[in-house]
Amino acid sequence: MQRFGFYTLPPLDFPSDEMTASGRYDNGRLLRPGTREDVSRVAIGQEKLAVTPFQMAEVAATIANGGERMQPTLVDRAVTPGGSTDYAAHPQALERVMSPKTAQELASMMQNVVDEGTGTAANLAGLGVQVAGKTGTAETGVNGLNTAWFIAFAPVVHPKIAVAVAIEKTPEFGGQVAAPIAANVIKAYLHIG
Repeated sequence: MQRFGFYTLPPLDFPSDEMTASGRYDNGRLLRPGTREDVSRVAIGQEKLAVTPFQMAEVAATIANGGERMQPTLVDRAVTPGGSTDYAAHPQALERVMSPKTAQELASMMQNVVDEGTGTAANLAGLGVQVAGKTGTAETGVNGLNTAWFIAFAPVVHPKIAVAVAIEKTPEFGGQVAAPIAANVIKAYLHIG
């Protein structure tokens, strides 16, 4: 989790009091990595784990990038009214999170989630785009209300976009309500469908 950027503020140029680190919390306090935990609950997004959509988009982007985590940017480029580029972001590697082979295997599993698993609502194969994704449904402690998640990237080969969708206080599941939103974002970004 630490290699993915959990337990630290996002590497962005924002005031620190306007950002929150993803990680395990207890009574509003970020716990240190390695604090006694129920690993099985943390692994499925339960217990005291709190994450931001930005963090989860970064997870999807890291897998899409062959396991290398990049410096996130909020602006790709700025163009003057005359059409010339005034600013362009330059990709900068932060850390190798996993081997390219492991990232490729994980991407294949995520593609199966979309092709034939719980994320079929994000399937864009009919439009010529393979999507890799993962659904998630976190219990909120309120009976019948979940936080529904879906993270994805597309296309699977030569990815161009990573997405995280979180729907709070819903009776539905990630594959039902978050995956279709991610599909619409991907279609709009890739100018398809």
